[in-house]
Amino acid sequence: MAATRRRAPRDIVSSIVAAGLGTLGATGARAQTALDFKLLFYGEGNDRTQVWNPELYLTHDFAEKGRLGVLLGYDSISGASPTGEYPTLDATASASSAGEIPMAQYTDTRLAATVSYERRLGAHLPSVDLSYSRESDYLSRGVAASDSWTLFGGRSTLHFGAGITRDIVEPVNMTESFDKSSDSISAGWTQIFGPRDLFDVSLSLTNLKGYLNDPYKVVPIGDTTVPEVRPDSRSRRAVVFKYGHHFLSRGALKVSYRWYGDDWSVRANTLDLVYDQRIGSRWILTPTLRLYSQGAAAFYAFEFATPQTYMTSDYRLSEFWSWQGGLGASYAMTPQFSWNVAAQFLQQTGLDRVVPHTTGTPPPELREEGEEGEGGGRTLSPADLEQLTVTVGVSYRF
Repeated sequence: MAATRRRAPRDIVSSIVAAGLGTLGATGARAQTALDFKLLFYGEGNDRTQVWNPELYLTHDFAEKGRLGVLLGYDSISGASPTGEYPTLDATASASSAGEIPMAQYTDTRLAATVSYERRLGAHLPSVDLSYSRESDYLSRGVAASDSWTLFGGRSTLHFGAGITRDIVEPVNMTESFDKSSDSISAGWTQIFGPRDLFDVSLSLTNLKGYLNDPYKVVPIGDTTVPEVRPDSRSRRAVVFKYGHHFLSRGALKVSYRWYGDDWSVRANTLDLVYDQRIGSRWILTPTLRLYSQGAAAFYAFEFATPQTYMTSDYRLSEFWSWQGGLGASYAMTPQFSWNVAAQFLQQTGLDRVVPHTTGTPPPELREEGEEGEGGGRTLSPADLEQLTVTVGVSYRF
């Protein structure tokens, strides 16, 4: 069952928003056909979620008739995810025990496919995407359309689009199925300021409706737990600023800032720094850095004194911040064949912290220290985690 859903379908709205900036410093004509394979491993510390994700991406250019892309993906997901229950501390274990976050074990698999087509029509580059994914408890189908309109002799681009998804949630711990829908629009402007500078600003709006609960999460009320309850609608807004600069040293810096807000009172800020450095004629090294901060939903809490209309203890809706650093490398063995590898490490810290409930009677030698307070005064958060992501890929152009 998908207790923690790391859904990785192609985010059709994000792809529309990002389309205006493109890849800074790209050179050369497109190959007629391209085949890309990527294997991704994602792992969280303390035996939490692990994901293996192979993807195959095939593109073919039909010259003036357009470009067709097919993306096939498979996810194997396993591990454990916090249930939302209140953290506990076994007083008989050790004085330095950091406490225990209640977890639920799970496994799941996911199949996904996306088909896209774009065609140049004068100053316009319209495209359409169809997406499909299936898990044991979740079915998603989506369609998106977008256009990039080149203006002012190629110095400016207006890009805009819209997308919808229609999903069915089928929790394995229930006999019912539920509908969920998403409608999105986005628009943006890309401006070339010179031969080495590019700027893009984009706005997007997404409205979700239907079953938005996580059916595997619970909330503590006193000494018992009940299923979480979220609103059946959510309005998401985002503004993204991107800037790219190409250096004479054959390097390119890409900076992006994203502001996010929704009517659940979640606010988030993301700063991304990516630097591509060419070394010789075949190597590209890419260090990356990401900083992220998020505020909590209005109906989030570790526990509730009485039932509320809406309530969740899901750490993904709590207040936390994270940093992520990584390094990637790509090597062109021939004009047609290349490989790439990248690794990223993330450390996340929950800002909504709590002293865990103490269970058991501590041994005599630990009782004096335990008198500092329940849990010895130590705090923890289900949002605390460390994460490693490794990707390996090959590309073949023919």
